Amino acid sequence: MQRERLPKGSLEVIELLKDKGALTQKEIIESLNEKKPRAIRYTVRQLLDRTVLVNRANFEDMRSALIGINPEMDTSLENLITKTKTTQPIIA
Repeated sequence: MQRERLPKGSLEVIELLKDKGALTQKEIIESLNEKKPRAIRYTVRQLLDRTVLVNRANFEDMRSALIGINPEMDTSLENLITKTKTTQPIIA
């Protein structure tokens, strides 16, 4: 059974992709430079497995894929974000 909550850094990744559109995994890591790259790769992989994010072909550089928000998950995504925000502890 899959967990209902999103991984810890998922809100930052989702907000980044909402603002900038589809990015490569390297661009996501560079944009979120305060985080550990390994943690970001894990978060992206988990979001891809849950179909929150989707891979698209990167025609500029076929060695990498563009990662973007799944347009079919719009309403479900808002529910997951709300649930994650209410269950994650706030650190001051």
